[in-house]
Amino acid sequence: MTFKELLNSVTFEEVAPCLLHMHPDAEGNLKWYKIHFDMLRLMTPKHDDDANSDVCHISMSEWDEDIEPHLDAHPMEGDYWEHSLTKEIVIAPEVKATNAEIAACCIWHTSFYGFVKEHQEEEFRFFKLDKYHKDRWDDFVYNKVRAEKYFSVIRRNGGYIPSVRELAPSKKQELFSKAKDYFWCISASMNKIKRKKMFRREFMAHYYERMAAISRFIVQAIPALSDERNNMSMNQLCGLFQSDLFSPETITSYADENTNGVKYLCELLEMEDINTRLDRMVVVLTTDEWHQELTQDEQRLCKLLIGNCKSSDILVATDPSLGRQVRIDYATFNSEHPLIGKQYEKEI
Repeated sequence: MTFKELLNSVTFEEVAPCLLHMHPDAEGNLKWYKIHFDMLRLMTPKHDDDANSDVCHISMSEWDEDIEPHLDAHPMEGDYWEHSLTKEIVIAPEVKATNAEIAACCIWHTSFYGFVKEHQEEEFRFFKLDKYHKDRWDDFVYNKVRAEKYFSVIRRNGGYIPSVRELAPSKKQELFSKAKDYFWCISASMNKIKRKKMFRREFMAHYYERMAAISRFIVQAIPALSDERNNMSMNQLCGLFQSDLFSPETITSYADENTNGVKYLCELLEMEDINTRLDRMVVVLTTDEWHQELTQDEQRLCKLLIGNCKSSDILVATDPSLGRQVRIDYATFNSEHPLIGKQYEKEI
């Protein structure tokens, strides 16, 4: 039995309790495990000649003398997911586990570096930059190049990027504190000039990390601004740069042929909400077909996504390549004012 055949033999409803029993810390991330599970089931297996192995051994392993042997799947981390699906599942004689338990063990390992490709790319920083630099793993260089790439797109579309001096005093103080907390432990042996230079570098690393995250979301939302169904301007969207806390995310449905993407995401958020503690939200809801008004299911999805946020701004977009799937790009943030003052909850 291959890993793909194993996944097709069980449902996520069977796998989830096993996953929580083996890894209690999975609670709060069940929606991502379901996305990962469904993504793998829809993925086409493909053999990779450079992979670690063509088999996955299921055994009882001991990580610590004080802990009882537990179910383990090896090797299942580090290979392309398409190849992992081709792996033959070899079960050791001492293993007395159901298919659901084995599947739970396997997806814990396959999701170790990320639940979806976007997470995995960020984890390994396999980011396709337009210019090459030697120190790819350096946070300052990485985030600066990434941010500047997004900045150029935003400026071409009429957006404005605030400089460090134009940030709110509270945000500058926060970046200063982050740099100071990191810097104090490595600066003792440096002279004054070098300390000053290195401190500024650390400060700017935090600045570019924040600006890269915000500008990436803005770039994702730009196509929606030209849609006649939306009434947000580029300047209003760039108001995110002046937010306090900011947390972006993208969720794409992995619905099978019997389910549409909107209902899939509704069921996903009903199973487990996004647990946001921030006040405001901006959402880009992308479907495969253009339609003037949101359907009832789409309205339901927006309400589930918004949750208890004080205000929200909803943008809609169209991408025919999605087929039956749906994508939601959303950002939760704290700010004194909403982006355009529109409270979506009161409209539906």
